Amino acid sequence: MKRLERSVARAGALIAVLGAAVAALPATASATSPPLTITASTSGPLAAGSTTNYLANVGVTYGITYTLKATATDTLTGVGFSDALPAGVTLDDEVGETAKNCGTPFTPANQPGASTVTESGLTVLGSGEAGYVGSCTITLEFVASTPETLAPDNITGVTYSANGTAGTAATITPITLTVAALPTLSITGLTSGATYRYGQSVDLGFSATAAANDSLLALYAADDQGNSLTSGQAINTDVPGAHQVQVYVETADGYLGSQTYSYTVKSPKLTSIKTTKAADVSFGVDYLAAGSVLAEVVDGKTVIGKVTKKITVGKTTTVTVAPTAAGKRLLAKLTTTKTTKVKKKVKVNGKTVTKTKTVKKTTTKSIKATLSVLYTAANYAYVGTQPTIKKTGITLK
Repeated sequence: MKRLERSVARAGALIAVLGAAVAALPATASATSPPLTITASTSGPLAAGSTTNYLANVGVTYGITYTLKATATDTLTGVGFSDALPAGVTLDDEVGETAKNCGTPFTPANQPGASTVTESGLTVLGSGEAGYVGSCTITLEFVASTPETLAPDNITGVTYSANGTAGTAATITPITLTVAALPTLSITGLTSGATYRYGQSVDLGFSATAAANDSLLALYAADDQGNSLTSGQAINTDVPGAHQVQVYVETADGYLGSQTYSYTVKSPKLTSIKTTKAADVSFGVDYLAAGSVLAEVVDGKTVIGKVTKKITVGKTTTVTVAPTAAGKRLLAKLTTTKTTKVKKKVKVNGKTVTKTKTVKKTTTKSIKATLSVLYTAANYAYVGTQPTIKKTGITLK
């Protein structure tokens, strides 16, 4: 009987010791489920069929996010970790380090150009705590400088405390990066910084080639007037002034970039406007591409003169507008002659006599006409309205 009592007492003591040991462990710890999970992800797209291999382009800024989550009810304090970024990857000039639901105050500690992310002093709420929102997230910005395939990051140095007990065990899901070079863009026809004549036909050609480990998704262009352009289409040269065309490239790695090409369209102008006694109007026209002009001299609604002439590119084209038949009739009315008889007394052989003299008086009036020049470019589809250059107040007699 005493032997049985001793056995029972020993069993009770053993149970008490085991119970104390279990009570000393963090409530969330278990052999199969560490109390903390850390999952990395980036703002770039995932490679096809993968949940951890992210795509990136050289020289493009992406975000990397670490999601920390307590696996049970207890809150983890003093949480820290370090992550050696993939080879050739560093934090961007503007690190952009932010934290959400990681305890306060949060003090960003990482520097531009660093190749390792280090965090410490974070708080990760357990599911049993007031204010639990599921996870703590840390986000930073990085940039890759070298094309490479499947470069892994390496999250290590995990530390935390649960119920006063330090721990290092965590379920970690790191990332790998496939980094591609930027696509190459080729432009033909349009020369950045060039000056073109009004109405000049300039076809814009563009093409792009994606680097290894990448592929093109889209390639398109637009001008500063909101017009979409396809390769081989003429740029807009019927609006004088400074202009821009942007060519956009989008790739499967999440790259969206553009190149800007600037050009200037010279404003057409009339020069050396002259009139002759025959009521011809001559003028010069500059800065127009190959085409023709329809020049009219108009008084009110009456066309006094009209002519069509081809444009000679590279020099001033001189145009002379001669009066039409209707114009000649109108101009003829501007000149009037009045005949009057003037009596005058004169002495002839000592005698005073009265003689009558016929006097003709010619009066010439003038009109203020308008020179209107309509230009039509050859082989050019107008985006805007065909230009009409006008000069008012031309004196015709």
